Amino acid sequence: MFSKVALIYKPTLKCIEMVKEISNTFTAKGSETILFTVDDLLPAEIENSQLVVVVGGDGTFLKASSSLQGTGAFILPIHCGRRGAFFDPISKPLSEIVEDVLRGDFIVQYYPRLKACRGSDCKVFINELALTSIDQGKITGFSIIINTPGIDSRLEFEGDGLLVASSPGSAAYNLSAGGPLVDAWNSLIIITLLNPMQLNLRPIVLPSFATRIRVSCRGFASMFLDGEKIATLSRGEEITVSGSNNYLRVLRFKPRRDLLGNVIESRWVSFHQG
Repeated sequence: MFSKVALIYKPTLKCIEMVKEISNTFTAKGSETILFTVDDLLPAEIENSQLVVVVGGDGTFLKASSSLQGTGAFILPIHCGRRGAFFDPISKPLSEIVEDVLRGDFIVQYYPRLKACRGSDCKVFINELALTSIDQGKITGFSIIINTPGIDSRLEFEGDGLLVASSPGSAAYNLSAGGPLVDAWNSLIIITLLNPMQLNLRPIVLPSFATRIRVSCRGFASMFLDGEKIATLSRGEEITVSGSNNYLRVLRFKPRRDLLGNVIESRWVSFHQG
């Protein structure tokens, strides 16, 4: 079913052993495989892959997702890291998982992604846009303009920054910053303020369909997408965030996932492993 497969993995001994078994099984079944560590990933090299196997944790998953900007490749997540909100527990031998995939014995979960545009330069992201002041330790002013078919609002506040998160990203930075945890199947936009001086300000949840959000900082600001610094913005420079029809297609073997269990357990394990 998948003739070209890219494997992206965290370069630890455990993950390398898992990748060897997965790669050997795909090769034995007639699939062409290419391998990259998460640190040496070349997006152009995986553009033509039909399936991307991610062996690692959430950080590896995010790197793979950001590399698949305009492709329709499927992602198969295999957990081998500390944090695993995007991963399901491994319930059978890896070779059997590969055989299930090649038989088409899986379901596809469509993760909604959001789009951030800096002028004409647009990128999709799976977790969040973070906009923070470059003067760490000093508050500054931020502006949020919200436009939907039923809302036309502007919010000004002072603080450390803000997050604009997707539904899947609600379990990441957004949750740590006090934002709500929502089902990843939904197409929502969540705005969470980082340490606002106005204490009565709470997260805002909006439908991603036909919603456009413009955010800017009164001073210089750092722009991050899924944890990676993208740019340093000049004073008052606007970033536009909107919904996207660019979904991330993730292979699953069960119709339902334990969202709370996956998120809480992965954070608990990560904390105790240091």
